[in-house]
Amino acid sequence: MCGAWARWAARLAAAALLAVAGLLTGPSPAQAHAVLLFASPAIEGAVPTAPKEIALVFDEPVQPSGRGALRVATPGGASVSLGAVTRSEGGKQLTAPVRSAMGPGVYSVAWQAVAEDGDVMSGTYRFAVGSVTAGLTASGTAGGQGVSGAPATAVLRWVLYAAFALALGGLVGERLASRQRAPEGTGRPRSWVWPGAVAGLVASLGLAVLIGGGGSLVQGVTSPSGSALFVGRPGILAVTEVAAWLIALVALRMGRRRLAVGALCAVAVAEGLRAHPAAESAVWGPVLTTVHLAAAAVWIGALVHVLRVGRAWRWAPPARDVLRGYARLALVLVLVVLATGTLSGLLMVSPPELFDSGFGRVLAVKLALVAGVCGLALAARWRLSRTAPHLLARVEASVLVAVLGATALLGVTQPPREKNADLPFAPPPSGDAITVGGRADQIGIAATASAGQVVVRLTAPDTDLTDGEESNLSYEAGLTLTTPGGRSRALATRGCGEGCFYAPVTWRTGLNLLTVKAGAAGWGGGQDTVRVVWPVRPDAKLLKRVVKAMRAVDTFTLHELVASDISRTRVAPTKLEVTGKQFVDSEPYAKGQAPLSSRFTDTEGNTVLALGFPGERLALELTLDDQDRVVRETLVAPNHFIRRTFTYPDPEDHEGDGHDHEHEAESGDR
Repeated sequence: MCGAWARWAARLAAAALLAVAGLLTGPSPAQAHAVLLFASPAIEGAVPTAPKEIALVFDEPVQPSGRGALRVATPGGASVSLGAVTRSEGGKQLTAPVRSAMGPGVYSVAWQAVAEDGDVMSGTYRFAVGSVTAGLTASGTAGGQGVSGAPATAVLRWVLYAAFALALGGLVGERLASRQRAPEGTGRPRSWVWPGAVAGLVASLGLAVLIGGGGSLVQGVTSPSGSALFVGRPGILAVTEVAAWLIALVALRMGRRRLAVGALCAVAVAEGLRAHPAAESAVWGPVLTTVHLAAAAVWIGALVHVLRVGRAWRWAPPARDVLRGYARLALVLVLVVLATGTLSGLLMVSPPELFDSGFGRVLAVKLALVAGVCGLALAARWRLSRTAPHLLARVEASVLVAVLGATALLGVTQPPREKNADLPFAPPPSGDAITVGGRADQIGIAATASAGQVVVRLTAPDTDLTDGEESNLSYEAGLTLTTPGGRSRALATRGCGEGCFYAPVTWRTGLNLLTVKAGAAGWGGGQDTVRVVWPVRPDAKLLKRVVKAMRAVDTFTLHELVASDISRTRVAPTKLEVTGKQFVDSEPYAKGQAPLSSRFTDTEGNTVLALGFPGERLALELTLDDQDRVVRETLVAPNHFIRRTFTYPDPEDHEGDGHDHEHEAESGDR
């Protein structure tokens, strides 16, 4: 029989490993509880024209929470029609296309997403279309957000942990009691293992229903979202726990306790993968949580059963022997719980932060309760040699139940996070954007400015990043903004990937100067100043006219300077004779299209068309004449920059007498 149990346990362990193997080997999330970092249009921001899509950027992968994942309301409260919500950037970005017209006014956005720990996060924020911005704040924060159905989630997790203790700890307690014979006239107490397993199944089903219902038990029962449950890590973990509890119940009914223990271990593993520490360490977080939960469950559940045995046996000598056996085991369990709990806590909160956040304060309460339990356990062990410390043991069990409550509350509380921590990737432009380029010695600069923010991408030679590749080169950047009024201030930056830096900024109408001080390990750095004319004036049609005008030019003279660092700008430019078609066909905008395009007027009164290709870290500025022809061009690429001036034949000089109509500029102009 023992061999059969062992085989069943091995099969279950293999099944559990198969169920969670993909989750263990998947990428680690950045934090516990998903937090909305950015949105497009910007949170509490304004865009001049109606957006084509709504995009949300989170700090960890999320799953859309069914049909209520993203809702937009007009100023009058009517719903804006949106398309299907899609995931991108490894699940950290949710996007929905706008299907209906959006006139000027302030719009409200409500979102719901399932985080990696299984909690359904929800929040609201606003943005404005047009110049109507009354009522908007200037904070740019993520608006209100929290756990949907937090009270129900906390209660269900409390029940789940208590049920797990009664089931797993009860099995251990029964094993300890089975070594002693019941005194005459007494019997063994009725097992609470089966009721505990039933309660665990009910609690796990409730948590799964919450995920399927977007944080609502009612919606989870009446109109559950199958995609929320069966697509993505949180739903799979919830379903895995339900299946594990079912297996445990069947195994207990069949009398196969080892199989039941294996199924309960699968529950512990699933909880370890779901809990907060897993977000900080993909390997040690789940291991610490699993061991911590299992040890605490045995500590509590076995104690409850031993107390019930002592009461049933009237604390006769056999009952005291059972208590002594438990005390020896409890000593090991306490040490394991303290060690794993301390390490898990340090993953989430540093000691100085313990009282600076709600999560830290709840954790402090839990630590105080655990310390009290340890004191009660030591006192009970000291009294064990003289009398049965059943009163102390009962108080210990009661405090342990409170510890489970604090643990459940921690599960729905947001852990602290560093305000200036690096972002998982660059946020999308907020409304209309302009990309400008420069070069700090050997380092290329491409800055994309949009409402309320700027994203600067740096690239050293031979590190042209495409298709998400990374060179593991260490970059540093400092940004200083000089407004049209002449005021300068440093901008607070956050990393957003290799060579990528984000900074919140308030652009002023007119010419803003952004000074970028750039550096990269092993490469010459320095600083350069790029100009951002605000507001952005998108003009995709102008680019098409430029391409058409350039293709119509027969032959012209091109002076071209190509360099990989600033020190080579003193080299004489190369003189070329080319046709307009030849030139345009060699340009990145040959088809008359660019991801970002904006026009402005420079200090000389010339029309300038700024083009941006953020994916290629490419920025161009085209200075135009009154015929939409290019007279100056500056192109900044990751590995080089190009400055060009154009000389066109005088249209009245048909004989080519050499009197050309020239458009020259100093090589330092951009």
